[in-house]
Amino acid sequence: MAAEGHAADAAAHAPTAGEYIVHHLTHARNKELNGPFDLSVVSWDSMFFSILLGVVGCFFLWRAARAATSGVPGRFQAAVEILVEMVESQAKGIVHNANSRKLVAPLALTVFLWIFLMNAMDLLPVDLLPFIWEKIYAAGGGDPHHAYLRSVPTADLSVTWGV
Repeated sequence: MAAEGHAADAAAHAPTAGEYIVHHLTHARNKELNGPFDLSVVSWDSMFFSILLGVVGCFFLWRAARAATSGVPGRFQAAVEILVEMVESQAKGIVHNANSRKLVAPLALTVFLWIFLMNAMDLLPVDLLPFIWEKIYAAGGGDPHHAYLRSVPTADLSVTWGV
């Protein structure tokens, strides 16, 4: 009988479908938007995940460069070499000056990997990271209904326009 009471209590406090969608479409911001294009608004979740994924991408490229061998490459080195060759051939098609390509190709590789990783965050279950953040936020004394978190940085228009 007590279990039925808890289920009814949980159902009474559950968000409606509209509230659930709005909660998952809201970024953790320093203030509310004042129109569609407001440069004074900072989305903290987008900044955090963008920087984190940029560091992770640079770490993997550094690790691949450090462990590279001239012999038979392993799977990780082969995958990175394929990625480097793909970006280098794209850079050759766009930038015809070999001297300029020395800057453009590594920059293009880094940006490509960074955007790929930011979009790959969408492969995680949509409620996993927000659920974890909600528990951390509530443990710190915050209201869990105001614990906003969007883990896909490219879902924020300011990140998409900035990259």
